[in-house]
Amino acid sequence: MKKLLLIISILSFLSCSSEEDHSPENIMDMIFVENPERTVKVNIIYVESQDSSDKSSYNLDEKEFINYLNGYYFHRLGIGLEIDESKKLINDELYDLTDNQGSEPSTFFTQSQETYDKDKINIYIIKRSNIRGIAGMGRSQRVLLTDEHLFTSTSPHEIGHALGLFHTHETGNIMSTEEKALRQSFNKEQEEKIKKRIDQINLGS
Repeated sequence: MKKLLLIISILSFLSCSSEEDHSPENIMDMIFVENPERTVKVNIIYVESQDSSDKSSYNLDEKEFINYLNGYYFHRLGIGLEIDESKKLINDELYDLTDNQGSEPSTFFTQSQETYDKDKINIYIIKRSNIRGIAGMGRSQRVLLTDEHLFTSTSPHEIGHALGLFHTHETGNIMSTEEKALRQSFNKEQEEKIKKRIDQINLGS
């Protein structure tokens, strides 16, 4: 039974492709609120290989990234993401998922098991050049994003997975797997589920 649950757990660690993904500035306005009713801490984890560990492979403006997520997607729900830690993880298996083609979700699940904080959302970033066909994946407060797709709807989509949401066919929904260029918002049921999960995270459960 435990083995079956582990298999189900790994299979539900969803990976998402990048076709037709977009940045929302042409169809949405940014909305910021001064004091969101809920906040959650975010760790940003840059995945490096042994060969690249002596120099940064990334050039991310973290404040701009969090503002992007809040302004386009989360502040309108009364939710605020806040950067807590920014760190580097040296892990060859996770850095180059091309070596694990077909088993990327289980690789991410196992390789991040010991490095994520359970009282935060943990965003792992890898280089797009090192993997084919995946824009991101998420589950259990863990998000993996390829650096080319940080400022697209892939980011809130995978954060949705990390907070317990599943795919939908609803047009315009962030969690939709169809017509990605139209993804804009979470529905009310998803919003309530996200808020409930954030409350659980902040209570350490």
